[in-house]
Amino acid sequence: MSRSRNKTLIEQTVTQDLFGPRALTEAAEVEVPEKYEIQECLGRGGFGVVYKALDKSLDRPVALKFLTDARPADLERFRREARFAARLNNPAIVQVYEFGECDGQPYIAMQYIDGQNLAETNLEPDEVVRVIRTATKALQHAHEEGIVHRDFKPANVLLDREGRTYLTDFGVARDLQGGTATISQQGTLLGTPALMSPEQARGDLQAIDARADIYAIGASLYWLLCRRYPFERTNLVDVLHAVVHDEPPLPRSINPSIPRALEAILLKCMQKERRGRYQSMAEVTADLDDYLEGRTVKTETAEWFRKLVGAKPRAPSTDPDLFQTVGIEIARGISAWDSNLYRVSKNITRFHPQLDSIIERLDKIIEVNPDVAWAYFYQGIALFRRGRLDEALDAMERSIDRLANQATAQFEMGRLYLALYLREQQKAHKHLTRLGVDRHLADTRGRLHQAEVCFKETQRLRSDDLMQWQIDYARAVSRLADRDHSGCVEMCDQILAQDPDLDEVWKLRGDALRFSGKEPFESYDEAIRVRRSHYDAYMAKAEAHLDHGRLGEARDCLRQALEIHPDYIDALAQIGRTYLLEARERKDEIDPKKIHETIDEGLNHLSHAATVQPRCYEVIVTQAELLIEKSRLLSDEPSLEAAIDCLHAATDLNGCQNRVKYLTAGAHFDRAMLRRERGADPRGDLEKVLAYEDNEPYLHDDNPWRDLLQAARKELAGLR
Repeated sequence: MSRSRNKTLIEQTVTQDLFGPRALTEAAEVEVPEKYEIQECLGRGGFGVVYKALDKSLDRPVALKFLTDARPADLERFRREARFAARLNNPAIVQVYEFGECDGQPYIAMQYIDGQNLAETNLEPDEVVRVIRTATKALQHAHEEGIVHRDFKPANVLLDREGRTYLTDFGVARDLQGGTATISQQGTLLGTPALMSPEQARGDLQAIDARADIYAIGASLYWLLCRRYPFERTNLVDVLHAVVHDEPPLPRSINPSIPRALEAILLKCMQKERRGRYQSMAEVTADLDDYLEGRTVKTETAEWFRKLVGAKPRAPSTDPDLFQTVGIEIARGISAWDSNLYRVSKNITRFHPQLDSIIERLDKIIEVNPDVAWAYFYQGIALFRRGRLDEALDAMERSIDRLANQATAQFEMGRLYLALYLREQQKAHKHLTRLGVDRHLADTRGRLHQAEVCFKETQRLRSDDLMQWQIDYARAVSRLADRDHSGCVEMCDQILAQDPDLDEVWKLRGDALRFSGKEPFESYDEAIRVRRSHYDAYMAKAEAHLDHGRLGEARDCLRQALEIHPDYIDALAQIGRTYLLEARERKDEIDPKKIHETIDEGLNHLSHAATVQPRCYEVIVTQAELLIEKSRLLSDEPSLEAAIDCLHAATDLNGCQNRVKYLTAGAHFDRAMLRRERGADPRGDLEKVLAYEDNEPYLHDDNPWRDLLQAARKELAGLR
């Protein structure tokens, strides 16, 4: 390979993801550590420079990356690449030798690969499989260490001159034990959209696990064998929509020379549903080994063979009476539920059994007729109305590919995507730090894009302006996500000028006013006027009152929400929190008995909430906070023990884990102080507090960690 060819290769494989669109523009010179001798510059970019260098102490070539002028997100990717690659000890993973800083500029010294990347090769199918098989073994090792790559693609697989395979670029990897973000500060999806899994395209952080890499293996095989992406569209939104909803053309329809067994393997990897894919990289490797050894591939079942040879799939049920009788009856039942939302103002849950009956009935229909798309669609709607959003998404996505030309299906899908985003937006604002809020919002931003796509498709299919307000509503939500509160209010006002009876828009308008520090109550009351059962609006009113410390008014709103929905877990948890806030307000009272009674009343409310939903993050964390207050009031170590137990139970729940860790550290600090007062050794608890000191999320200014860590250091130093 020529020197210029090698230079081009290294520029692409080492710099393209680090430097982005400004790659190979002029960059500042850097100071190089003395142990390295620069041999040549491999690439410059707006954010840094890459050299081939000699490590003089070990007499070996290295690729030396410097980050010279980057955003915090780029620096985090840089650190993450070094940290994750250094954790992995596998001969097929490019090794990171050192992460350091020279003259204020971070750098990584990593293994230098003299060769080319897989995207630039033109290998026969069996050779492609051998390379991919080595990569799957490397990914299997990463998965066993709790790391998901999240950007596997041919360009990230390197081949040296001897044909050895190396996996590189862990810059957007996710640590399943630590929960790294998937979206940059600008809300841009990290990864390669045309090769990413549906859960990545949806921005669903919690759903991303090892099976996302399995999908990428299949999509990469597709590209390598067909020399085109599985989904080729004109813009990013359309690509993401296709990844989530569409089936790719069969590879053999593009390249008939692809072996059938290999097509079966890659399509198994690319199943939309995670449970339909291989469940581990070891399973992928086993089927690739069977293919290479000429054995029958387990994936190549009779059902797959029918599909692969172009045989018509098993015909769905054609019973004309099934929809005409059962389907229409179910549609009427769902319509009755929707009507009740605007008619009923007390205990909406008494109608839940009707929805549950519909869901059970559809389960039985699907069990007998798994090809009936309308059954999945109505099941998704019923689950959506029941508040089981994740299950609703699963059901609707099973039907949307076959109902894509029906406006109603697109409309309901758009509403669901929007509801999922609004739910995550509410969760985001409960993070301990502004950084946590921003990351959570960015992680779920894809939901908004999907909602807007669905609403636009609904409008196209109906050929009228009926859905324009839904499109504008999605855009208004986007303004709120960008903290453009006045812009959100302005868009809401434009929508309401055309139709003043849209409760969702009134509720959103109130949220925007609240987050901007203005009075939102008139908007919330309008939402309740339109929909008498709008318990979410009562909940929002309660939170607005809590913003101003009006505990009595907040409790009144929460009780009104619970009159409508007695099992509304958010309201049950928030009532418990009002007693926590009251106890903190009254901590200076002379009579501690009254504060004790307040705390116990709050704990009683939360005990009831736990019977409704035993594994609710907000309930468990608020219980812990009340127990911590009780321990401070009574100098009661058993209450601290119970609080720590609660917080341990919250570590695997969906919620701000930074808050859980901070409260746990605070509880250990309190216990250290109690033990010191009683003559016991507090060192163990203080060391547990300081064990959190090196965790990255706590280094930012907008959180209370600094004071707690400083106090623990001071106490521990006083004991030495």
